[in-house]
Amino acid sequence: MRFKSTIEVRQNLKLTMRERGKIVARREGHNIFVDLGREWLAELISYASYSPDAPFRDDRVKYMGVGIGGTKQKAKAVADAPPITPPYSGTNLQEDTDFTLTTIERPIRIAGSESAYPGIAGDTWIGIIATADPDTVPTQVTFTRIFTQLEVNYGSFISVPLSEIGLFTSAADPENYKNTFVAYDTFDTLFKTNALDLEVQWTLKF
Repeated sequence: MRFKSTIEVRQNLKLTMRERGKIVARREGHNIFVDLGREWLAELISYASYSPDAPFRDDRVKYMGVGIGGTKQKAKAVADAPPITPPYSGTNLQEDTDFTLTTIERPIRIAGSESAYPGIAGDTWIGIIATADPDTVPTQVTFTRIFTQLEVNYGSFISVPLSEIGLFTSAADPENYKNTFVAYDTFDTLFKTNALDLEVQWTLKF
């Protein structure tokens, strides 16, 4: 008897908004592992040379970043008006069914200035993941990060209509607003304010 086994990367994404610990909004989705992510994974498990051993790459999943782009943005009027623009101006054309995507369409700073793209030195565009849990289920890993009350919302950015998110490796630069990701998702708008924490649980299943 022959058995057929298919290895694929499947993703589950849970976003939970809380105010003083109480859940006020949720989003769940099945994001895409983009072509760059597939390339990263193939190179991560391979050697460029076996004598001597030399890996293609050694970067691991490390960061998450959010944005206001994507076709699921339900508050375009807010996203295209001050104070969100001109600092975060752009279009909303990206769909989370396009495996050729490489960057968040309209990335949002976690902390820093209010300068227009590309921002200034010292701006933080992506945040380090808090935990990774590969042990509960041997064939999957869940990355967790909380975007705190004071992240994303600072200065005049009182209410930010988030609608996209990316997963990045350690090769990314937190001060670069246009890092390439390995996975991506768009979701119906979540308004992030300085009264709210946003917890993200991103699970990759193999």
